[in-house]
Amino acid sequence: MKEKQALAFNLKRLRQAKGLTQEALAKKVGLTEDTISKIELGKQKNIGLKYLSLICRELNISIEELLMEDANYISLKIVVSGKNVETLKNIAAEFTRALTKK
Repeated sequence: MKEKQALAFNLKRLRQAKGLTQEALAKKVGLTEDTISKIELGKQKNIGLKYLSLICRELNISIEELLMEDANYISLKIVVSGKNVETLKNIAAEFTRALTKK
């Protein structure tokens, strides 16, 4: 999948998952509804990092998630403190076991 197609697919999917219309997202990030539509159709040229960043902030996602070609990829962020290190190790071990069983 090309970058523009991945961006188009992911933006539409993630915007809809957040329950936002094209118009609502456009207003929140300072673009027009037409521009959001063109991005989702893969027809918008030169979107600009500023607007991609604003879109990501509004959708609460990383830029990688917006641009990734594999929609099955999952990004996981974990904050580790002294109190939850052991729990995190157990979760990781269970996850690893589950993956190796397939």
